Amino acid sequence: MPLKNIMSCNILINGYLQIGDLDSARQVFDEMTDRNIATWNAMLASFIQFEHNEEGLRLFREMREWEFMPDEYALGSVLRGCAGLRALFAGMQVHGNLIKCGFEVNLVVRSSLAHMYMKCGSLEEGEKVIKSMPIRNVVAWNTLIAGKAQKGCPENVLVQYNMMKLSGFRPDKITFVNVISSCSDLATLGRGQQIHA
Repeated sequence: MPLKNIMSCNILINGYLQIGDLDSARQVFDEMTDRNIATWNAMLASFIQFEHNEEGLRLFREMREWEFMPDEYALGSVLRGCAGLRALFAGMQVHGNLIKCGFEVNLVVRSSLAHMYMKCGSLEEGEKVIKSMPIRNVVAWNTLIAGKAQKGCPENVLVQYNMMKLSGFRPDKITFVNVISSCSDLATLGRGQQIHA
């Protein structure tokens, strides 16, 4: 059998991951003598996607030990893993890491960072991350709205929802779920019906 190169191993790993066979993907990964950022990202994203968050965080540490510089995809995945575990301290370490790597201005990474802080119960820190963004996307708005809903501030949810629309962003399903559930908390059926329309 010919020697496997990085690309053929990555294809094999991705094939295993697409059918949900994390064990076989990890076996190929562990047998690789050389890896690239795509290899690490595929494994990280899959562990987090399948809610193997602790394994994802271990893999991220291993990636750093091998002196691989994480990119926005790796950082987004590991921040979602920290959020899933409610691991604030680990998330703060990743925050420091993303600053060292120069991703503190990346919109996707900042949205993931804010989400992690809010899921870990540090709502003020999450809001600070979002409010310091020079521009926002729908994900950032949804993160802010969900944080306000999580905090039990339905009036502020509606304020953020209106600001989102005034800023020219079109609400999506996630926006509506958070806003409508907050309206039910306010017992403002009329406002909920306006949002639904």
